Amino acid sequence: MGGASRYPDFMAAARPVRPPWKSGFVLVCKKCSGNKRLDLRKWLEHRLAAEGHADEVRILKVSCMDICPKARVMAVIPPGQGHAPGGCFAVDPVSEREDFYRQILKILPDSLPETH
Repeated sequence: MGGASRYPDFMAAARPVRPPWKSGFVLVCKKCSGNKRLDLRKWLEHRLAAEGHADEVRILKVSCMDICPKARVMAVIPPGQGHAPGGCFAVDPVSEREDFYRQILKILPDSLPETH
């Protein structure tokens, strides 16, 4: 170690970096989403790209979240992104993917909270 630094010379202190996505990210379990035919992560990526949001929201594949619902995929929208409330979701990759996609769109800066 060199000098008074608490880090070895080859290590730099952690510093913030600008991520490649503009608005936010969603975590999707790669174990749950492993079925190629029903891959929620891929579907979300394609849908975001088709609607011009690929550079706004990143869908990140993460290891097992240790919550394994049958016939569903675990996904997390971290809180504090846009108008999305955040939370942990057990999503049916066929019947609930559209509803989950609408939740993801709330991350975008131009999305407005629903009023009733």
